[in-house]
Amino acid sequence: MMSIIMLILGKIKFRKRNLILNTKMKNMKVAFHDKRFSIIALLLVFLHFTIKVIYLDKNDLAGDEPFSVYHAQMNISSIIELLSTGNNPPLYEIILHIWIKLFGINEYSVRFLSLLFSSITAMYIFLIGRKFLNIHIAFYAVILFISSNYHTYFAQEARVYALFGLLCTMSMYHFLKLLSNYQASKHKNIYIVFKRSIPLILINTALIYAHYFGFFILITQLVFSFVNLQLIKARWKSLLIIGLGILILYIPNIVVIFQRISDTVDTGTWLTAPNGIHALYDMVRKFSNAPVVATFVLLTFAAALVKIIFLKKTKLPLPHQLICFWFVLIFFSMFILSYWYPMFLDRYLMPASIAFYLLLAICIDFIIQKSRIKFVIPLIICGLFIFTAKPFISNKRAVKQTVNYIIENKNSNTQVYIAPKNFSLTFAYHFDRNIFSYFDSDGSYKSIEAALQQANIFTVNNAREIQINNTEELIFLDAAVDLIYPKNNIKETLDTNFNLENKQHFHEIFDLYIYKSNSR
Repeated sequence: MMSIIMLILGKIKFRKRNLILNTKMKNMKVAFHDKRFSIIALLLVFLHFTIKVIYLDKNDLAGDEPFSVYHAQMNISSIIELLSTGNNPPLYEIILHIWIKLFGINEYSVRFLSLLFSSITAMYIFLIGRKFLNIHIAFYAVILFISSNYHTYFAQEARVYALFGLLCTMSMYHFLKLLSNYQASKHKNIYIVFKRSIPLILINTALIYAHYFGFFILITQLVFSFVNLQLIKARWKSLLIIGLGILILYIPNIVVIFQRISDTVDTGTWLTAPNGIHALYDMVRKFSNAPVVATFVLLTFAAALVKIIFLKKTKLPLPHQLICFWFVLIFFSMFILSYWYPMFLDRYLMPASIAFYLLLAICIDFIIQKSRIKFVIPLIICGLFIFTAKPFISNKRAVKQTVNYIIENKNSNTQVYIAPKNFSLTFAYHFDRNIFSYFDSDGSYKSIEAALQQANIFTVNNAREIQINNTEELIFLDAAVDLIYPKNNIKETLDTNFNLENKQHFHEIFDLYIYKSNSR
């Protein structure tokens, strides 16, 4: 009898030992699997950086880039003072100010910072996926992000938007950290609560000092917390401390933000209201590289939604809920609000775009769960993104070529007129970097305009500003002046008073005219 009992106990111990061993082997296999995907993802981020860094100076500095670079040359107090009257909070220009002190203002240098921000964003997207979703979603999201032409453009532009995307991603990562395991430990020690709230306080404050639309991220976090009452009960101290901390740190800019809102309400914006539901598709298409990819993306979202409805399962895990809520709230609220105050522009939707790729990664991982075919949809969607990805996106501004043509065709007596006036920064950057470095404390560009006039180059907005008398030769650069000043009458006046000798068009919006006096 005793021997039978010993035999049974031996078998139990053997099975228990086997179970422990099998569990350890399974955990090791999962860890190896996760590590392998993590290494591949990091290599992809490195590849993203390496390829795109080659093309940083492929585009001429143009559009709004000269505005940022010009102001970043000023001292920090001037940057804050001048930008407080416009639509651009000062954080990016302050960071760029420090950067160009070290590396200068050439196109490669000023854009390198944006590529750096974009690469760090990719790493944070992976961290969100790995820590709060799963390793496959993390891997897919990184592929979608680094293959996105939308984000490639901003990664190679000397503007705030790459920083804006990074701060949005970091904010949501730390918000998820705050909410994770909210049922586990509820610290009563106020010091511990405050210490854990510091990262989100600093990041969210930086976010709204970088771009005013950063408030959409703060609103998303606030609304999501109130929708989930359990979160409020478990984390109300942290949320209260975070709110108060952001408010205190943002006090210097509170008057400015209310003034900007008031001005926008009174004068409106340069944007127009969306053209119906088609505007939603256009934005998804921009996020998706190409129309055919956008079609597959929309079908993927629809399939995931249908599966959720028909499965009638319990609600999704909290991180999945937040990613979905993040995209839907910002994307559709900005669309609806744009019928009163237009804001539905691709770059302004940067916060929604980050959520877009995470949500798409969740959906392609969710639709098919069978192990043998679960990678079919991810391969199709990720493959389409990779196939349609470009190493750089043209800004369609051949400024350098245009300016060089003027330099080659003007002499000491030639008068050059450039319209509109706000093109003076872009022109000066490519004409003479020394002139571009002149700045006025009132932000009027008078010093740049005065320096250009020494070279017989004048900036105008309408025909009345052109000196016609005693002009033998004149070059007129039309930098799409009709878009801003449709009744400028410049071309008509010049055609009446001069003979058109030559006309050149430079991609995509520059028309250059060379005139001679009628008396010759």
